[in-house]
Amino acid sequence: MTQEPWMADRLRMALWMAGAVTAFGVVGLVLSALKAPPTLTWAAAAGAAGAGGWGATRLTERYIQRP
Repeated sequence: MTQEPWMADRLRMALWMAGAVTAFGVVGLVLSALKAPPTLTWAAAAGAAGAGGWGATRLTERYIQRP
């Protein structure tokens, strides 16, 4: 990534948030559609948000290390 460090940090944070929000929404919608208990739905969606953020971070790191 050839942008200045400030821009790279902003991009990294934006991608982390996008991954977390997307995963949270998808898992929440699927479990709600399956009529899962709210306690399970919220817990699974929160866990998916963490995983989505982690995945977005890994994708960003892969992009940064690309020649």
